[in-house]
Amino acid sequence: MTTATSPPIDPRRVEDATCPACGLLCDDLVLTVANGRVIRADRACERGRAWFLADHRREELPEATVDGVPVPTDEAIGRASAILIASRAPTIAGLSAATTEAQAIAARLADRLGATIGPDHAEEAWPRVAAIQRAGAALGSFGEVANRADLILLWGLEPEPGLPRLRERLIDRPGRFVPEARAGRTVLVVDSGSSTVRSWADGAIAVGPGSHAEALRALRAAVLGIPSDPDRLVRASGAPLESWLEWADRLRAARYGAILFGSELAREGAEAIEALMRLLDDLKASTRCVALPMAGPGNPTGAEAVLTARLGAPLSVDLSAGAPRFLPCDAEPELRLLRGEADAVLVLGEPTEELEVDRPPGVPLVLIGPAATSRSEPGVVAIATGTPALDEGGSIVRSDEVTLPLRPPLEPIRPSAAEVLGRLLDRIGRDSIPE
Repeated sequence: MTTATSPPIDPRRVEDATCPACGLLCDDLVLTVANGRVIRADRACERGRAWFLADHRREELPEATVDGVPVPTDEAIGRASAILIASRAPTIAGLSAATTEAQAIAARLADRLGATIGPDHAEEAWPRVAAIQRAGAALGSFGEVANRADLILLWGLEPEPGLPRLRERLIDRPGRFVPEARAGRTVLVVDSGSSTVRSWADGAIAVGPGSHAEALRALRAAVLGIPSDPDRLVRASGAPLESWLEWADRLRAARYGAILFGSELAREGAEAIEALMRLLDDLKASTRCVALPMAGPGNPTGAEAVLTARLGAPLSVDLSAGAPRFLPCDAEPELRLLRGEADAVLVLGEPTEELEVDRPPGVPLVLIGPAATSRSEPGVVAIATGTPALDEGGSIVRSDEVTLPLRPPLEPIRPSAAEVLGRLLDRIGRDSIPE
């Protein structure tokens, strides 16, 4: 580990690094490292550059603490094992910022303990999951959209500041079947009326809060040629019939369409996302059109994929009966804590504000994550780990469900979350065996 008195280390380059700062997970960054820090991040957007240049490692923090007192990691793992074994209703939260390897061990741990488990983005993800269960989904990858899409519709999704390189990666770049790049694509946007996308989009419709489901149904009716009452349509969707008819013509005429959406639709519940998925079905009669849900930073898509593969459901899984049960809007860690139905909680990553508020006094908390030991309070067992993509390797999953390897630029100074969870799982196995 480099100290203040160590001689300078010549800068070195790390190519094709993956940035976890947003759902795009750009994997083409070139990082320059010197003296144990990233000093330059080429190809990164402002958001990604700020992430890599920040001091995530917090070298001054202890490796582990119990009740705020620094202890060796093995001692903290032993204390965490005792808490979880004694618990009758443990719950596992966080997950969304961890690697898929750590998430997989967390799922095994939940199975071993008979715990409930759910990622911290479950509230936002549930409407999409429910809609796809009812209506199915035609989803595409970034590569498909970049190489094939000649029409891209951004629905309630503004690239700045959430997805800064979206335009560069999917819209402005030439594709195999769209060699003209931006000139060969039609870009439409549905927003609240003031997004920055309007300055470079080919068409825009403003839709107010709570009206997105009606707007999508209006577009479906226009695609299918179903007559609509113009006055009612304006009241319900916020746009005149002529606008939806024009967009329907553009969608039907496209060789390959892509509709990108984010959390704006999720805030209206499953109804709006289901309407979008059914619109894709309607368009199949004349063209190819896919949806591309854009995830948040870190690895939320990976958490859903891992839980589905390991436990059969992407969110809110309850294993207390000996087999996994999918209980959305019931088995979320925050809800179990709020109702007093959990007596211990393990958080992989940072606890959400809701979890902090909902955790009753006296319920022990096990924290495993990069900044876990920054807390100093009774009832908390904390173990510091590496930071994925910075000094912890593994893999994460992009919004389009493509798995990407991490190429961390820094040497690790702490164990990975997967290593800590693996040691905890082994310790629970040993401690649970009666003498």
